[in-house]
Amino acid sequence: MRITRPAVVALTAVTLLLCYAGTIQGMAGQWVTDEDMGHGALVPLVVLWIVWRERAQWGALPRRPTRWGFAILGAGAAMQILALVGGGLFAGSVALLVSVAGATLCLGGWPLLRAWSFPFLLTLFMLPKLDIVYSQVTLPLQLLASRLAAGLLSLGGVHVELEGNILNVGGHRVAVEEACNGVRYLLSLGFIGVVFAYMVDPRPWMRVALLVSVVPIAIIANACRVAASAWIPRLDSGMPHMLSGVFVFLVSLLALGMAREVFGRVYGRCHG
Repeated sequence: MRITRPAVVALTAVTLLLCYAGTIQGMAGQWVTDEDMGHGALVPLVVLWIVWRERAQWGALPRRPTRWGFAILGAGAAMQILALVGGGLFAGSVALLVSVAGATLCLGGWPLLRAWSFPFLLTLFMLPKLDIVYSQVTLPLQLLASRLAAGLLSLGGVHVELEGNILNVGGHRVAVEEACNGVRYLLSLGFIGVVFAYMVDPRPWMRVALLVSVVPIAIIANACRVAASAWIPRLDSGMPHMLSGVFVFLVSLLALGMAREVFGRVYGRCHG
């Protein structure tokens, strides 16, 4: 009985799912429970949509399977073993991506992997937060948000006293907690910015430009939310606090669209 290519692809996919079932379950659990990673559930869906959208392009590529794929599969398996004996969820998630890359090389070779390079890069947005990195950036981002919020309030004529990460406005004290460090805006806006550039602009550099622009947009947006919470006590907690976050996020999306227009016009003038 002759095994067809679709059957081989399906068998490979099922094998990877079984081997990394625990890792996938752990990633999904973090997407549900960690608000900073709420966008992670959308990443695989968007990746599959892009692969399907560009099926005519990569489908026309010559299939040149390479033995390098087996070496990369072996590296992924070794990483997964390390993850199981104490490496943690992040190591297992990276092992999953490495194994998918190895399987791609085994089935289609380097041309197919290059054609799927953008979807592969997008999958980085669904990786769990690396605790050692997150812990290192949390406090600096909290302090930065506090200082910027105090500066915004002072610029608006509001008297504010800043003590570390605590803002005092007329006796109303607001502490910039770990959850308000801005990472949530950075990760979700970064993912949306890259996908937005892919959808509306054929120039690959625009994806990098919008990803870089997300950093100041997210930091300023978070500072504005903190300033509003300090200035208007009702926005400090509960439903008003959540709605203010949604509003600031929508404004940030608008800022991303404006950044794309600016980059496009500057590029047009420089190359016109």
